[in-house]
Amino acid sequence: MNPEELNETTEKAHEKGHKNIGLTTAITAVLLAIATLLGHRAHTEEITLQGDRNTQWVNYDTKTIRASVYDSDSKLAALMPGGKETADGLSEKAKAEREGEPERNGKPARQGAEKIREKAQELDTEFKLTQRRADFYDASELFLEISIVLCAIALLAEAKIYWQLSFLTTAIGIGVALWGWFLH
Repeated sequence: MNPEELNETTEKAHEKGHKNIGLTTAITAVLLAIATLLGHRAHTEEITLQGDRNTQWVNYDTKTIRASVYDSDSKLAALMPGGKETADGLSEKAKAEREGEPERNGKPARQGAEKIREKAQELDTEFKLTQRRADFYDASELFLEISIVLCAIALLAEAKIYWQLSFLTTAIGIGVALWGWFLH
C-alpha cells in the first residue's frame, strides 16, 4: 500500500468513526479483563471456602456423634453393677465433646461441637456471599462481552447505533461488577 492510499484509508476511518469504535472496543476489553480476573478470584475463594466449611461440618458431626455414643455408653455403664465410676467418666467425655476442653498438661485446647458449629455457620455465610459476588462478576463479563460484539457489529455494518448501544451494555457491566464488589 502506498502512502497516498494509507492516508486515504486513515481519513475514511476518521470520517466513519472507526477510530472511536476501536478505542471503545479496547477500553471495554480492559474492563472485561478486570471483570474476568475478579470472577476467577471469587470462584477460587468460593471453592476454598466450600472445602473449609465442609471440613467444619464434618468435625461438628463427628463431635456430636461421639457425644451421643459416650452418652449412650454412660447410660449402659450405669446399669451395670459397679459401673457408676465408668458412667461418670463417659459422661465427662460426652460433655467434653459438646463443650470442648481447655489446654491441659501440654495438650492443646479442643473445641467443642457448638464452637465448631458456629464456625461452620460463619463459613456458610461467607461462602454464600462469595458465591453471589462471583455471580455478579460473571454477569458483568457477559455485558462487557456483548459490548465488544456490538462494537464489532458497528464496524462491520457501518452503523453507529450498535456502537452507541455498546455504551449502555458497558455501563450495565460496570454497574453489575461494582454491585458485586460492594456486596456485604
